[in-house]
Amino acid sequence: MKRFLGLLVIHLSKDHQSSERRSFVAGMSGIVVGSAVLGMGSSAPALAAEPDAEAKRKLQPVPLDPAVKDGVGLDSLIPWPKAMMLRPIATHRVKQWYTGEKLSAMVYDADDGLLQFTDLPYDEQVTLLRGTATLISQDGQRHVFHAGDTFIAPKGWTGTWELKGGYRELITFETASLDYAMKKWFG
Repeated sequence: MKRFLGLLVIHLSKDHQSSERRSFVAGMSGIVVGSAVLGMGSSAPALAAEPDAEAKRKLQPVPLDPAVKDGVGLDSLIPWPKAMMLRPIATHRVKQWYTGEKLSAMVYDADDGLLQFTDLPYDEQVTLLRGTATLISQDGQRHVFHAGDTFIAPKGWTGTWELKGGYRELITFETASLDYAMKKWFG
């Protein structure tokens, strides 16, 4: 849902050329093309050209590095917007390990905190690797997830998302919807 890439959009947009941006971009290992990340530099999502027959033969599955899954090499993020943090998250980290035309996947890790989401602008699949996620929907329904659980936070969902206990998750988004959310939250 969330947080990761969007938090970085401020540093990844064309008009933010800080050393933090260059440092983060260097860590995104091949995701950056010019000044755009996931099409962030334009109003439409970047689409990959159709691979030729030779390129298709070379396509391989993309495994998640076990070290990344364990939290090694994750990049620090800028804070969530204050309006979204009901209980601030001191620090959080991410590593985007796959970005395709339709799908983006990353590992996100955060200190304890509580976030408010209103009309979530994308579907997000979450597999909790560590800690606990407590989601309370707008109607008051409470959902508690623990390490090993997998769930979907559906597009349009409104509620709070509490992160506790050394929170780490493996998350997957539809790339264009993630791009839209980051522009909506971070400009």
